[in-house]
Parts: sequence; C-alpha cells; structure tokens
Amino acid sequence: MTLRIGISARLLHDPPPGLGLPQKRLQFLESSMAHWIMAHRAIALMVPFIDEESPLSANRAPMTELVDLLDGLVLQGGIDICPETYGDTLRDPAWAGDAVRDRYELNLLRGFIAAGKPVLGVCRGAQLINVYFGGSLVQDIPSQRPGTIQHQDTTRYDRLTHEVHFETGSSLQRLYGNSVPHRVTSIHHQCVDRLGEGLVVEAVSSKDGIIEAIRHTGPGYVLGVQWHPEFHLTPGEEMQGLLDSGPMMMDFLRAALARADRHQSGAAVVHPGVPLSARS
Repeated sequence: MTLRIGISARLLHDPPPGLGLPQKRLQFLESSMAHWIMAHRAIALMVPFIDEESPLSANRAPMTELVDLLDGLVLQGGIDICPETYGDTLRDPAWAGDAVRDRYELNLLRGFIAAGKPVLGVCRGAQLINVYFGGSLVQDIPSQRPGTIQHQDTTRYDRLTHEVHFETGSSLQRLYGNSVPHRVTSIHHQCVDRLGEGLVVEAVSSKDGIIEAIRHTGPGYVLGVQWHPEFHLTPGEEMQGLLDSGPMMMDFLRAALARADRHQSGAAVVHPGVPLSARS
C-alpha cells in the first residue's frame, strides 16, 4: 500500500517583485520535507489553502472529504504563530506571525485528529500542536529565557545544532535510545511554554531544558518535534553526527499504515516503536 501524506502549505502573502507574481499569495512546499517523506516510499501531497474570506471558500469540498483522501498529515515549519491565536499579547511586532496560516493549519489539524489519522509537526508544527491542545508559547527565548543556549542563528540557519535528551519511557527513546548524545538542528526563537492538555514532553535541550518534542497521550499518533528532521538527510561535513531522521519517519508511516489497515479490514493496531518487520 502506497501511503498518501498531506503536508500543510507555507504561505507567502507578499511575493518579491522578481518572481513576477505581484499581489498574489503563494503557497509552497519546502523540497526537503517532500524528499524526506518520498524517500520512504510514500507520496507527499501539499494541501492547498483557500482563504476563508474568499467567495471560493463556500464551494470547497468539506474537510472530512479531504482527510479521507490522505493517510496522515505533516505540519511544516515556517513563520511564528500569532500570539493572539493562543490568547497572548504580542510583545514585539517582529513576532506577529501569521494568523491566517494559523487558522488554516488548526482546521487541518482538527480534521486529522478527529479522524484518528497520524499527525507529525515540525518546528512551527510542534508549536501549533501545543497551541491546539490549549498550550502557550515563549515568544522569544533569548529575552524571556535568559541564560539559555543559542537556538537560532540567521547567518548559519540549518547549520546551528545542539544536543537533545529523550525523556525516559518516551516514544523517541524507544526508537533511538539514550546511549549516545542526540544532535539536532536548531532554527527557532520560540518554543513551548505551558504544555497543552494531554501532552507530554518527549525531549528537551540537554543544556537548558527547553522543550524540544511533545506527544499527545490520547488515541492516535500526534508528535511534534522542534528541530527539522528533514534537514538531516544529506548533512555536510560540519553536520555529521545528526540524529538519523529515518526511524522517525518510518514510525509515523507505520502509524498511518496501521490506521489504514484498521479502517479497511479491522486489523490489529501496530503500536509506535514496533519495527515494520514485526507486522503480521
């Protein structure tokens, strides 16, 4: 069975003039994310956004039909989440985020969770999962959490890394263990603050305790990681030793396959952390 994985779109509301599309909102998929999914024999499909204020919105297919066509959802990284989305007050105009994208992705997230289909959130996606379950965010780590290590460097972008610790008993520990340090990319100045309802911490930054991964404890598969596993595919010399992103994607796809099998034939659930070879 070839799995179909939906990916939320990144939104570019004001494209640069050189692109030749003035006054046109662009929706795009970062290629590394598609490569990460498709390298594991799944199909990556971006889920386009329709502005809820557009006249076209009234005639779009219901969310349930869209969710029915897909086996899982990946929430991409990108711009900050608007503080008003989680009931906070904006501290700096630079952190205003994108409320339009928030509404679009929260609607997607709601649909997949209601259908019991797996969700994987990356960076912003992990933060959105926390917000969906009623949690809040630190708007800016350097100013609100003084003394922490550097988690974002605009000059190095995906070349900034640090170590994370997987919590005892977590799904990530079952996948990877804790016998060696786990090094990941770090491209964020915001992070989880108050944990959402039903969420548990899966991983923290080894040096400062910043939350780096969360998981929902209810039915289904909902995991969010603060780093970018899709950037770990082909690291350069200075990026050697990064966490292998393969087991994480396989675990997500395993959950999607189990959900699809269960829906079609009533087969037993394959729990996260069980190797594909163990499937009956």
